[in-house]
Amino acid sequence: MKILVPIDFSQSSKTGVEYATKVAESLNSEIIFVHAYSQGYQYAGYGAIAYPVSDNFGSYQELYKEKMLEFLENFPRLATINYKSIIASGITSDIILQLAIEEKVNLIIMGTEGAGTVEGYVAGTTSEKISKDVSCPVLVVSEHLETFSIKRICLALDSDNLRPDSKLNVLIDLLRAFNASLFIFHFSESDEDINEQEIRDHYVENFNLKDISVHLFSEGKAEENITNFLNENAIDILALLYREHNFIEQLTELGLRRKMIFKSEVPVLILK
Repeated sequence: MKILVPIDFSQSSKTGVEYATKVAESLNSEIIFVHAYSQGYQYAGYGAIAYPVSDNFGSYQELYKEKMLEFLENFPRLATINYKSIIASGITSDIILQLAIEEKVNLIIMGTEGAGTVEGYVAGTTSEKISKDVSCPVLVVSEHLETFSIKRICLALDSDNLRPDSKLNVLIDLLRAFNASLFIFHFSESDEDINEQEIRDHYVENFNLKDISVHLFSEGKAEENITNFLNENAIDILALLYREHNFIEQLTELGLRRKMIFKSEVPVLILK
């Protein structure tokens, strides 16, 4: 497996690197760190910090290579992990999307500033664009995450994708590597008849998973239900199967994305 980790040298990047190294250790993965820079002014977000070139560096490329080396020296766990770093000039989101294709990346792990950021940080920025446009799964981790744990993963589904046969590879890998429990959260605004045991049997038989529980909700707002569920069950990762025109789209549209993903202290895995 290949994991791509964008770096902008901020605290959120540090959180992303720490999380990625622990995931890579358990999955025996290669990590690709990338920093995209511009010699001009950029708005806040990944790749936004533009440092002046001193006399010791002949170019921005050399400057950022040195900064990347210094930054990664803060993570001794990398000594046992296969990784490489890439410095590229250009629009950050474009560089990341291109690398994800060229390197055949299986997962992108990104740190975000989380709750309390400047209003509008998400709209139109790199984090929003990558999580929406990239073809591989994206794991978003708040810089406020206090402890690393992957023991309880919640998969939020609706009736249209209650038994997905694809797009779950990364989720299954995490469940097996960390011996984690899977909580299936299903929300429906209709009174459809759903057999919990049939759903559980589907995941047991098709994905060879054992520790699974199914939780059905049909009243109230989807956002409130899932937020309460995450807190009450001490969920470590919220997994969303990204699709258009359904409940998951509601969770990942701009307004709820701010609340559920980029301001959530629970890491969010967007499956694609």
